[in-house]
Amino acid sequence: MSEVETTDAVWRDAVDRLAFHGVTYLTGGSEWDGREPPYACPDDAPPQALFTDLAMASEGRLRSAIVALLLRHPEYAPIAREVALSLPGGHPARRLLQVSVVVAAALQREWAFSLRLYLPAMARIEADGPMAALDLPSPDMEYGRTCLRAAAALLRAGAPFPYAYESDWEDVVHRMLAQLRREASRGA
Repeated sequence: MSEVETTDAVWRDAVDRLAFHGVTYLTGGSEWDGREPPYACPDDAPPQALFTDLAMASEGRLRSAIVALLLRHPEYAPIAREVALSLPGGHPARRLLQVSVVVAAALQREWAFSLRLYLPAMARIEADGPMAALDLPSPDMEYGRTCLRAAAALLRAGAPFPYAYESDWEDVVHRMLAQLRREASRGA
């Protein structure tokens, strides 16, 4: 996936791979077009490649979907950490993946009650490595809120525009919870 531009085909492919992994709140994939999803087995949509592509996407909604994927599959956190460490030290995608693991852990703590209603066997996201590497506070402090503020400040540092990461992350949680509620009401 190009860091410069997200084409329609790249968007559809990312949405299809996310849907394969249970993140379906983004529109524009195969089902949106009335086609069968192209991914049928885990080897077709490995999380390693998905994390890399999402972290390098030019579209902010795809980059934010890393957090959604981690909330849906906390067991993928070690994979995201490995992918981050496989990228060069100064690569923006490396930092984004590390921050996303910490943010997902903090959001998991903040929204634990609601998430456990729909994902009762949810594993705890451990973020000690990325947290220490980025010098962020523990996701366990203040139900993750201190960590979220610090992570947003880290991403805003040196940026030309003060993006509201906190709002974006809260939106991801709200969209995931709405998706989980729909699935529960359909008996999925």
